[in-house]
Amino acid sequence: MIAPSRAVIALVACALAAPARAQTAEAEVLFREGRQLLADGDFAAACAKLEASERLDAAIGTELNLADCFDRAGKPASAWAMFAKAEQTAKRRGDTKRAVEARRRGSELVSKLVYLTVAVADDHQLDGLVIERDGTRVDRVLWNQRMVLDPGNYKLAASAPGHLTWRATIALSENRTIEVPALERAPIENPFPAAAESHPEPDPDVQPQPPPEPRPLRFTAATISLAVVGLGAIAAGAGFGDISQELVARARCDSAGCATPLAVDENHRARRDAFVADGAFVAGGLAIATSAVLWLVGWPARAEHVSVVPLARGAGLAVGGHF
Repeated sequence: MIAPSRAVIALVACALAAPARAQTAEAEVLFREGRQLLADGDFAAACAKLEASERLDAAIGTELNLADCFDRAGKPASAWAMFAKAEQTAKRRGDTKRAVEARRRGSELVSKLVYLTVAVADDHQLDGLVIERDGTRVDRVLWNQRMVLDPGNYKLAASAPGHLTWRATIALSENRTIEVPALERAPIENPFPAAAESHPEPDPDVQPQPPPEPRPLRFTAATISLAVVGLGAIAAGAGFGDISQELVARARCDSAGCATPLAVDENHRARRDAFVADGAFVAGGLAIATSAVLWLVGWPARAEHVSVVPLARGAGLAVGGHF
C-alpha cells in the first residue's frame, strides 16, 4: 500500500507532466503539417505552421526546417537569422553535424541580404522623436545603422510632439538609405474651441433659416427729433401767449368798446398771436405724444436721415428727412 504522502506526490507529478506532453504533441503535429505544406510548395502556410511549432517546443529540427522554409519563401534575412539560431542550439546540445550544416546554409545567404538604413541627421533628432516601421518602433540605437530586412514593402513614420507626422512607403529590393526629413511644426490649435464648435459647418441637407427680424430701436433720431420739435413748439406757443396777453392789456378798451383804430388793430394782433400760441401748443403736444409712443413701442432698425433747422426770426424749428 502506498503512503498518502507518496500518492499525493505522484498525482502532482502526473499533473505537471501532462501539459508538457500535450504541448510537445501539439508542436509535433504542427511540425508534420508544416513539413507537408513545405513539400507541397505552400511556403507561406508551411512557415506559419513551423513558427507555431517552434514557439510551443523549440527544437533544432524545427529551426532548421523553418530556416529552409524562409529561404524558399524568398525571405533571406529571416532564413539567415534562423540558421544562426539553429547553429547555436546545435552547439549547446553537442550536435556538431547540424551546427556545421546550419552555418553552411547561413553563409550562403549572406550575399542575398539587403539592408535598410534610416538616416536621422543630428539637427532632425527632436525631443520625443519616434520612428516606426510597419507600426513597430525602431530603437534609437538602430538609427543611422544598417538593418537587414527581407525584401518587400515597408511603411515608415516619424512623429514628435508639436510636429506633423512624416510618412513614407518604400519598396526594398536592394540596399537603401532613407533620410528622415525635418518635421514641420503643427499648426497652432484654436485657443477657443468652444467658439469654434458653436459655428459648425452648415449641413447642405438642412434648409437655412431666415434671419430674425430686426429688433426695434427706441433711441432713434426720429424719436429725439420729434421730442425736440415738440418742446420747441410749446416754448414758442408760450412766448406767443405772453405777447398776446401783453397786447391785450395794452389794447384794453373801455366798456364802451374800442373807439380808436389803433386799439382795434392791437386787439386783432392780440387775437392772432393767441391763435398762433394755441396752434403751437397743439402741435407741440402732438409731437411729444408721438415721440413718447415711438419710445415705448420702438422704431424699425433702418437708416434714417433727420435734420432740425430753426426757422427765421426764431419763430420755431423745421424737421426734414425720411424715417
